[in-house]
Amino acid sequence: MHGKRKNVTKEFGNLNFSEEMACYLILIVPIVGFLVFILYPYLWAGKWSFFNYTGVASQTRFVGWENFINIFTKDKSYWHAWLVTLKFTMLKLPIEIPLALLLATILQKDSLRGKGIFRSVYYLPSIISVAIVGAIFSNLFDFRGVINSCLMRFNIIQRPIDWFADYSTSMAVLLTASIWLSFGVNVLYFMAALSNVPVELYEAASVEGAGRIRKFFSITLPMIAPVFQTILLLAINGTLQTGEFIIVLSNGAPGGTTFTVGAYLINAFVPGFATGSPNIGYGSALSLVTSVFYCLIAVAYMKVSTRLANNS
Repeated sequence: MHGKRKNVTKEFGNLNFSEEMACYLILIVPIVGFLVFILYPYLWAGKWSFFNYTGVASQTRFVGWENFINIFTKDKSYWHAWLVTLKFTMLKLPIEIPLALLLATILQKDSLRGKGIFRSVYYLPSIISVAIVGAIFSNLFDFRGVINSCLMRFNIIQRPIDWFADYSTSMAVLLTASIWLSFGVNVLYFMAALSNVPVELYEAASVEGAGRIRKFFSITLPMIAPVFQTILLLAINGTLQTGEFIIVLSNGAPGGTTFTVGAYLINAFVPGFATGSPNIGYGSALSLVTSVFYCLIAVAYMKVSTRLANNS
C-alpha cells in the first residue's frame, strides 16, 4: 500500500506545470460545486430551520426546535405525503425498470434497423423540462383535452372524464407521465450495460441448447447486475424526489391527496399553492428531515442489494 502511494506521489511530481494545473482544476470544479450547491444550502437551511421566517426580516422570530417538533407531532399532511411517495415509487418502478430493460434488449439486436433513431426518441423526454412535461400532460388529460376527445370519438366513453377529480385516476395520470418522462434514460443505461456482455457467452449457451429466456436469466441478468443495482438506486432516488412535476401537472389534485414529499416541500417554500404564504423556516426544517430519510433509504437499499448480491 505504501509502495503504491509512493509511486503515485512520484508520478505526480514528474508532471509539468500545465499538467499540475489541469489536475488542480479537475479537483477544484467538483469541490466548488459541492460547497456551493450542497454544503451551503444545507447550512442555510440548518440556520433558518430554527426560525419562524416568511421572507420578511421584521417578522422573523427564533423558535428553537419548534419546527422539528411540529413535523413529528402535528403535521399529518407531511406523513401522508410520505405514504403517497412510497406508494408512487412502488407502483412506478416495477413498470418502468422492466420496460426499460425489455426495450434495451430489443434495441440491442444487430438485426434492428434505425437503432440510433429509437435511442433519440426514447431519450427525448429526458431532456425536456419537467415543468413542460407536466404542462403537456395537464393539457392532454384536461376535462376538454385530447385524451377525452379521442376516447369519446371512438365511443370508449360517453362523457368527458375529470381525471384529476378522483384519486385513482389522478394517480394513474401521474404514473403514466412520470414513466414516460424517465424510462428513456434507463433504456440507454441498460443498453450500455448490455453492450459489455461478451457475445461468446451467448454463443456457448446456444451450443448447450439454451433458449432466449434461459440466456436472459443465466447470462444477461448476472452480467449486468452491478449496473442494474446502480440504475435502480438512481430510479428510486429520482422517484422519491418527484415534486415540481406533480405541482405543474395536477397540483396534488384532488385536494392535495396526490402530493409527494417533494411537492409538499415546494409548497412550504413557494406561496400561492397549498400553504398560501411561504414558511421558509418550517420548509427548511422539512427539507433537512426529508434529506435524512432519503439517506436512510439509500443506505438500507445498498445494504440489502449488497447482501443479495453476495448471497447469489
